[in-house]
Amino acid sequence: MTAIARTAAFTALRDVTERRKYTNLALQHVLQQHTLSPRDRALCTEIVYGTVQRQRSLDALIQPLLSRSLEDLDTAVLTILRMTVYQLAFLDKVPPYAAIHDAVELTKQSSRKATGFVNGVLRNFARDKRPARERLAQLADRCATWADKIGLLHSYPTWLIASWESAFGRERAVALAEACNQPSGFSARVNLLRTSREDVLAELRHEYGDVAEPSRLAASGIRFYSGLDIHKWSALQDGRVTIQDEGAMLVAPLLNPQPGQRILDMCAGLGTKTTHIAELQGDEGVVEACDIHPHKLQHLRAAVQRMGLQSIRVTLADARSLPDRPGAEERYDAVLLDAPCSGFGVLRHRPDIRWKRTQDDVRSLTQLQRELLQSAARLVKPGGVVVYCTCTMMPEENEELVESVLADPTTGLTWADWNGVVEEDMAVRAEAGRGLLLTPELFGTDGFYMARLRKKLS
Repeated sequence: MTAIARTAAFTALRDVTERRKYTNLALQHVLQQHTLSPRDRALCTEIVYGTVQRQRSLDALIQPLLSRSLEDLDTAVLTILRMTVYQLAFLDKVPPYAAIHDAVELTKQSSRKATGFVNGVLRNFARDKRPARERLAQLADRCATWADKIGLLHSYPTWLIASWESAFGRERAVALAEACNQPSGFSARVNLLRTSREDVLAELRHEYGDVAEPSRLAASGIRFYSGLDIHKWSALQDGRVTIQDEGAMLVAPLLNPQPGQRILDMCAGLGTKTTHIAELQGDEGVVEACDIHPHKLQHLRAAVQRMGLQSIRVTLADARSLPDRPGAEERYDAVLLDAPCSGFGVLRHRPDIRWKRTQDDVRSLTQLQRELLQSAARLVKPGGVVVYCTCTMMPEENEELVESVLADPTTGLTWADWNGVVEEDMAVRAEAGRGLLLTPELFGTDGFYMARLRKKLS
């Protein structure tokens, strides 16, 4: 029975729209509260992510059916209309009568007076047999600019499409918009201190069948092409693997970690890259993990314990303050700065980012990123490596930011070569732009920017 899936999706979407929760966290909470079959769990997830992702397109489809503005609707009613039109417009296997029936029942429970209104709007939508994409194309033709048209068709803010158009050209901007609306991949990093990739793949085949393959990008990575309940996966529970995007697996090797080195992870977060550094060192050295958020460091400590790593030290601090601590300057052989950013590279996982971030947010983040990178320059030893990375595709947070910091001779930073730390084809991509930008349409990864820098000897 799918009514429970739609009820759960409605609850999660109200948390997103009314309580400003992140989509992934709202969905996770709801799935924990409801006992759903695999089929219903999949439908609930599809409705939640799809409704948030396609919000602009859905609103464009709904508005012509109304005699008033969408902004005048009760938020619960608008949520029901959006999630139901999403099913009618974008899900081929959902019977229209079932989606509309459940929408009416949800309205009775949340906004009874609007039941007839919701029923009428949805039946009018379903009565028009033209494909939703054809209707959207006709609406988009009325847009004044190319960016506005693409934004409506693919459901993005116009300013974001315009930014991508300026940075990458129209063809790649469209490819990005399409790729970021695709379902996210699922990959994992094998802890080579405990097992081999071949053994993990063999175990997966034995327990779950043919569900994964070796990563094309990362030597310790595996990519899944079929789902499994990761919470029951023994290799994850006992620390033999870590869930990580394939693109993110390329970051830690850029430091070229060696046993005995002291390495700093300035904004460690949950510690996925921190633990990778320790693995690459053979757990023989010191990896100092710093973050400003206590709850993230709690997750990091749990990961360290699960993986049995001994070389990681945890510090709660604003990384910008680290150079002012006694003996901290030029202390580290290598520094990783996984900088706070706008997050437009992870739109497949976090579709709400497109609606929450603004151009002003991007501009304000660049100041923080600049200060953090300047601090990294003070912390690394002469001859040492600084790796700057983000999970965004905005040039002002990536290559433009790095270039602006390197233009200041007092930082002592310059570009470092990539030879021997990434595959040859990746090194070519990196050299071409003085940094490596991975985008979802290239390899199906999240969007990442990586810059490999070196502190001058004098």
